[in-house]
Amino acid sequence: MKLMLFVFMCLIPVTVPAADWQPPQNPNPQEILQSIRSDVRAKDYQTALAKHVWFHENALKYNSALTGVRLSFALAYWDQLAQIYPPALEKLKEIRDQTTKQVLDGKDVATSFQELEALNRTLDQNNMTVDTFLLLHKEHPEKAKLAYRLAQPALLKAKEYKICGEYLEPEKSYQLLVRTREANQQLAKNPQIGPGILEFSDKHFSNQTAILIALLVVNDRQEEARSIADKARKEWDNADFHKALDSALAGTVPPSWPY
Repeated sequence: MKLMLFVFMCLIPVTVPAADWQPPQNPNPQEILQSIRSDVRAKDYQTALAKHVWFHENALKYNSALTGVRLSFALAYWDQLAQIYPPALEKLKEIRDQTTKQVLDGKDVATSFQELEALNRTLDQNNMTVDTFLLLHKEHPEKAKLAYRLAQPALLKAKEYKICGEYLEPEKSYQLLVRTREANQQLAKNPQIGPGILEFSDKHFSNQTAILIALLVVNDRQEEARSIADKARKEWDNADFHKALDSALAGTVPPSWPY
């Protein structure tokens, strides 16, 4: 009888109490984020999750420069916690679902979709980024324009090339790529940054230019594709880059880098 009672009690779900952690009076978001790793090592997973939620919801109120960290390193740490602490995964999905609703409700679409893309990438559910964009494309095409650049990597993985074709602005996009590369070349002269940025910049320029040209080709806009390719060859005389352009002109769409 006692054994049966023990087994029965073990089957009753246990509600995990909320962590007692509260932010200090003058919180430093970076210090709070860094402290999460110590909490995880100490197996204080509840506190770690509470800090993740606080950082995601409040970090930008204290330091707007943390946008990139919030959607990259912070989510990567959260994903690591989710691998060993299921409530962290459930909370991450809950925030993703809330963000999806914000996008579909048309609330600050550009910012909301940026967060959605990062959350789905963290969860390895890029298909949900595609599904959300396609719904936005169908119901709010004007707002979908604000999200396209962020959705493009996921759309390419899903081979939604025709949808991509509806949002291409080749001249505008190419000129932006050129200006970005030129800006990075200037940044490389700064001793605090150094030439290391050039490798990333050149890879990005090559990849995005090839994607633009290939998407034009598969959407039967060969003349525009050749025009962009001619300009790109003059912009950067590099054998590997020219091979990438030739491949794009043949209609081979490369995957988005670095995603």
